[in-house]
Amino acid sequence: GTVKRKTFIIRAFYWIRDLRSGALFQALRQHCRGSVLDVGGWDFYLTALKKGLPFHTWTVLEVSHAGPAATPDRRIRFVVGDGCRMGFRDGSFDTVLSIQVLEHSFEPLLMIGEMCRVLKDQGLLILLVPQTSTIHMAPHHYYNFTRFFLEEAMRQNHMRIIELTPLGGAWSSMASPPWFGVARIAFAGRPWESIRTGREARHADLEGDEQHCVRPVDRRRKE
Repeated sequence: GTVKRKTFIIRAFYWIRDLRSGALFQALRQHCRGSVLDVGGWDFYLTALKKGLPFHTWTVLEVSHAGPAATPDRRIRFVVGDGCRMGFRDGSFDTVLSIQVLEHSFEPLLMIGEMCRVLKDQGLLILLVPQTSTIHMAPHHYYNFTRFFLEEAMRQNHMRIIELTPLGGAWSSMASPPWFGVARIAFAGRPWESIRTGREARHADLEGDEQHCVRPVDRRRKE
């Protein structure tokens, strides 16, 4: 099967979102590799294919079967599971992604710990999280995050931050409420926008806020 095509206005919103997240895609092009786990990624694999991101296998972890349809690309597989209690063995993946998902987990530290656990030695973790996001996907929007949260979370999991890049800024944060209001109208009634659990919500949240793109995190333990 194939994923249902989005309307023109929704594709436009995604294009703007991707334009704002240029640092994320730069990080993905540079550091995404090998076996990839996309936590709550939904159909982000389509963007990965379109942009020619390097990978051998791409595993999408979703909380239910109500996800995107199967793809003929044999490198891509879909697994139903809990991002806070993954069924994967330690050291299973070269790259783990969490793209605008962590704010929808009621236990973000537990999810981060799981993502670090399933990374191979020298594996890379790439995160995109909001700092000043407008509430969205209520009631399953639990947190916004500062760089200090990310730094401490990585320290607790014996990870070394290679790069942390703030996206947006004051003007972006002020633009968030009206922008999200328009986005909410555009998405109204879309079946794939229905509320699911807070642990693995879709990554595609149209936010106009300052965000932190944490580029690959080296899993090597600190000396």
